[in-house]
Amino acid sequence: MAKRAREMYIEEGNAVRKTVAVPKRQERPVPSRRRQRKTFKKSAIKAEQSMGFDLRYTVVLALMLVMVILSCVIMLTVQGSVENKERKIESLQEEIQDIEADNTAYENKLNSMYSLEDIYNIATGELGMVYSENGSIIYYESEQGDYVKQYSDVPKTAD
Repeated sequence: MAKRAREMYIEEGNAVRKTVAVPKRQERPVPSRRRQRKTFKKSAIKAEQSMGFDLRYTVVLALMLVMVILSCVIMLTVQGSVENKERKIESLQEEIQDIEADNTAYENKLNSMYSLEDIYNIATGELGMVYSENGSIIYYESEQGDYVKQYSDVPKTAD
């Protein structure tokens, strides 16, 4: 009977095919309590060391956290200043457009204010100016070339 308890039959349908022997279960020896305590202490020490939350780790972690927060604050500050400068640039561009429009309007007003005939009439009638005649223009060479200061009347003939 003991032999039958260790054997197992495989059935497929209504026929029995093979007898398979079930291996005997091996029992491990029970470790002594003293050995269990040492193992428990060692594993507890290893678990504590593997957690890594000692003072050095905590300080480094805190420093990294402070650096991340500081970099975020700096980034937000720089981003805010960039946005302010962009708004200022936009307002200055609008101001330039307004000034250019005013300048164009003033230029058009000046161009349409007097015609060439009006300028001739004012110059000859009110200011007494006349057109130059042939020979009334005298050319002479300057020593400096850039400009001429006139301290007296220009001579009638060139020397």
